[in-house]
Amino acid sequence: MVRPSGRKGAERGRRATARALTFAVACAAAAVAAAQQADNPLQRVMKTFGFATDLPEAQDFVRQSRPQREPDYIPVFQPPPEPARPALKDKELNALKGDLDSVQKRADAARQGFPPAAKAVADEQAEKAKKAAAKQ
Repeated sequence: MVRPSGRKGAERGRRATARALTFAVACAAAAVAAAQQADNPLQRVMKTFGFATDLPEAQDFVRQSRPQREPDYIPVFQPPPEPARPALKDKELNALKGDLDSVQKRADAARQGFPPAAKAVADEQAEKAKKAAAKQ
């Protein structure tokens, strides 16, 4: 076996010693972390070097708001079922239409006070009438 001599040999020796010390410190830290907690090795190393922490315990209102069991599986390409809503009765439908008409009348009144908007609506209605006449 040939021994390196001079500066290169001394430098290699220092590097090897530094690597050995680093490895020893990492092993000791891992042993301490393993004694504290038995989770995955990467997390232990990250905790040892201060890059990870333990999650705090969830507060009471959070634990109470969570479901008791895991939610059911929702298929990826199938939308969830629509909620069941009863159909509107005639009175409800007419009341809704009346509400919409009153909102439209208020918007028309506001639009009349702003000439560019009134012109845009008039142009839109003229365009619709022109398309309807072309179809006939």
